Amino acid sequence: MRWSYLVRRAKGTGLYQAAAVKGMRRQRRQRVVGGLILLAGIAPLLLSACGFQSNTGALLAADQTFVYPYSRGDSSTTTVKDLVLDPAAIAYAADSTFTSMMYSGLVTFSPDLQVVGDAATSWDVDSTGTIYTFHLRPNMHFSDGTPLTATDFAYSINRALAPNLCSKLDDSTYGDHGSQYCFQGLVQGYLGHIVGALDYNSGTGPAVNGEGNNPKTSVNVIDPQTLQIRLDAPIAYFLEALTYPFSYPVEQKLVERYPNGTWVQHLDEGGTNGPYKVAQYDATSKPQQIILEENPYWEQAWGKKLTLKKIVRPIYPVVDNEYADYRAGKWDYTDVPSQSYFTARGQSDFNQVPLLAENYFGLNFDKPPLNNLQVRQALSLALNKQLLVDRVENGGAIPTNHIVPKGQPGYYTGLVTPGSNPTQSLTGDQAQALQLLKAARATCNTFDPITGLKPPECPYIMGSHPEAININVSKNATRVAIATFAAQQWNTILGLNIQVVPTDGLGKNIVAHGPYQMWVIGWLADYPDPQDWLSLQFMSNPPATLENPHAQTANNASDIHDPNLDKLFKQADLERDPNKRMALYNQAEQIIVNEVPWIPYEQSKALWRQRPWVRGFGLNSLGLMVDTAWPNVYIASH
Repeated sequence: MRWSYLVRRAKGTGLYQAAAVKGMRRQRRQRVVGGLILLAGIAPLLLSACGFQSNTGALLAADQTFVYPYSRGDSSTTTVKDLVLDPAAIAYAADSTFTSMMYSGLVTFSPDLQVVGDAATSWDVDSTGTIYTFHLRPNMHFSDGTPLTATDFAYSINRALAPNLCSKLDDSTYGDHGSQYCFQGLVQGYLGHIVGALDYNSGTGPAVNGEGNNPKTSVNVIDPQTLQIRLDAPIAYFLEALTYPFSYPVEQKLVERYPNGTWVQHLDEGGTNGPYKVAQYDATSKPQQIILEENPYWEQAWGKKLTLKKIVRPIYPVVDNEYADYRAGKWDYTDVPSQSYFTARGQSDFNQVPLLAENYFGLNFDKPPLNNLQVRQALSLALNKQLLVDRVENGGAIPTNHIVPKGQPGYYTGLVTPGSNPTQSLTGDQAQALQLLKAARATCNTFDPITGLKPPECPYIMGSHPEAININVSKNATRVAIATFAAQQWNTILGLNIQVVPTDGLGKNIVAHGPYQMWVIGWLADYPDPQDWLSLQFMSNPPATLENPHAQTANNASDIHDPNLDKLFKQADLERDPNKRMALYNQAEQIIVNEVPWIPYEQSKALWRQRPWVRGFGLNSLGLMVDTAWPNVYIASH
């Protein structure tokens, strides 16, 4: 789930705390009390007029170091303690910029976002579409030289599904409350169709990993280079879901040597299998930094040579500070704050890519007045999205009415707005919005025959001083500005009392189906399939039971419950004909837009600047450099 509070690569928000240095380990490594152990005393990038030729003919700099800052972009905290490096705990998009260079999964994406082999060179699917057999590369190793086999993938998938994974993440490593950024049950949306996965994840069934052709387990090691995974249904998007970090391999002995999530403080001892590995951490530098270096074991197994020898990642909690330092002459790369888009786009080093990412207002069907369809549709139609994006984002995003973003399979060109006068307008229909709200207000003259009370939404939509409707938003300046601008439109046009409430821990509370009436957040595609936007987000929450009184799907925070939608989702998720499948998702998306659990307002762009000597680097529409793309990156002589 790549949720973001501020989408730069639509990506997320940062919420880390500075760590104190505990001391040295092996006289080369500084330990951070909070889990980031970062490199100190990094020299500036060496400028050299000399170099050697690349295979493209360019003259290479002698120092092949890329200084590539990390930022989640959230100004709600000013520290960076809880950076997430555990692939089984990845929930925010910014952390994927680390995992995509430090780990290699079974499969990955090609430049055109097609699934291709990675650690698995090939795979077979049986006639039922439910048994996948992956054939792994020979001679793979973790970054400490430990052989990596199918057993490691089976262990790691089972570990990601473990019911107590998040509760074991300690506060000192991941920040206050330990598991604040690890979402219990989230993995079900990605690996939940593995046979037995839901039972194991909920604590009611056994582990899913095993050996041989074992009918009692579903993630089975056939031999060191063969992994078999059995599904409960022929899920059409399963390979795409495997590109998400939950299925990446971690080194069991390192995880067990340093329990409670603290193993991520020791990645300079091993534990990763991607093109780059952690060399050092340092909490004393300002900003704190992590240094990665080339992983020769990856180069050997993949048969690829990395020209870039070292990547330095200064850690910023606030993107504005990162951008200011870049403009002052530091670093090779910077994210561009959306509010700086207008001035940055004229610079020769500016880059932008439309992302498979949406920012939206979430509406809670269980909280008045959002329980009323007419109120929700009135809010949707009253909002001038074009004006909102132009005024606040300065062109740094693309206004939209869509759930599924443009640029991926399943984008529905025929989508229209809700209400009785549907259009494709991005400026809203304020007259119809007023009519809808008037109709909702008319019901306030009625009384419930059992309770004798008026409809619960009435105090929020009636009178000259209606009760406040709160929009909870992260403490990011741009997101607060967006929420404020929208609230002003709604209050002016509809006569409501909508208030903006900057909030810590927004994502965690949304997943837990928290107390919010409305919220502002973003979603970046985990994989380019409409399932990631539709059935993953809006499948009805299961009924509560004694064993699980708070049962819900991880992403359906609005608590939309529509049997017709559920039926369409199940059909589409299993449909093997791609044209029929997309048509089913299109039908589902229109129903969702009509019911308004989300009010999407913009599709995000990745905005960044990079020095002209950085060659071969670029973000795809998922906001990533996939692991297999890193051999293309080098520093030209300058």
